[in-house]
Amino acid sequence: MSDVTPTLPAGVGAWMRLLRISNAPTALTGSLVGTMIGTSTNLGALNINIMALCGVGSVLLYAGGMVMNDYFDQPIDRIERPDRPIVSGHVSERSALSLGMGLLAVGVTAMVAVGSAVVPWVLLLLAMVLAYNLLHRDPVAAPLLMAACRMLVPVISAIAAAPQNKPDWELVGAVTIPLGVYTAMISLAARHEAARVPSPRPVAPIGVLFIVLMAAALAPLAFMFAGVLQPFPRTALMLAVPALVLACWTMLRGLRLLRRDDRKPHGVMAWIAAIAFIDAASLAPLAGGSLVLVAVGAGLLTLWMQRRILGS
Repeated sequence: MSDVTPTLPAGVGAWMRLLRISNAPTALTGSLVGTMIGTSTNLGALNINIMALCGVGSVLLYAGGMVMNDYFDQPIDRIERPDRPIVSGHVSERSALSLGMGLLAVGVTAMVAVGSAVVPWVLLLLAMVLAYNLLHRDPVAAPLLMAACRMLVPVISAIAAAPQNKPDWELVGAVTIPLGVYTAMISLAARHEAARVPSPRPVAPIGVLFIVLMAAALAPLAFMFAGVLQPFPRTALMLAVPALVLACWTMLRGLRLLRRDDRKPHGVMAWIAAIAFIDAASLAPLAGGSLVLVAVGAGLLTLWMQRRILGS
């Protein structure tokens, strides 16, 4: 896949970039993984309505959080990234605030509609989203808060889908902790992506971030194979391995782009897109073929949209 600069009509492109719509499918795949973790002990208990509400809610919360990120980031964007939708004048400040708050409100409503058991967790996710937007320039708080946001999506879905709202917490941890580590590495890499300002010394060498990233990508399936998921369907490896190959290819592409000062945002986007392929590998032993294909399709859709709409 060639590296191209995304181009869309100014008005449409500005709104799509404000929403980071190209990355939104990765929020959906996280909710799918969580839903299947919740039903792992009783596949007959799968509720399509819960899956749909959690999926829609997670995407809306992601998009709303990204809009609010631009809203709070205006002072910095005027200096570092004057082409961002709000500071460039393509989207008004009032419209952005209304859209961001509206998306967050609808996303929360969709998620809490699955049951009262998830309400505290959804409110925690909302608090993490808002805290990240307020503190995302902090070198310590930002990666931790972004990791928490990503981790909470499958946690909420697992609680909502599990019988008596009691998921297998060992399995939840096997998936969400590596996801949090992976997300934190992306956040660290993204701290120096702005091409218009001189790059300070990196928080960590990009090669070190990549090694940790690869380990986090492989960990969920390794934990499940090692005994967290019993019984582990060995035939699932036929689906999981191709998904992990796609994830590794996407991460390697991101590493190559991150080493180029003029392509750092595209490298960050590639690492984000790989989340969907990692989720596809996790879904292989949890759900079988159909949802694996959905997650792989979400990853390919993310890569395709990223070529047209900047997601970073």
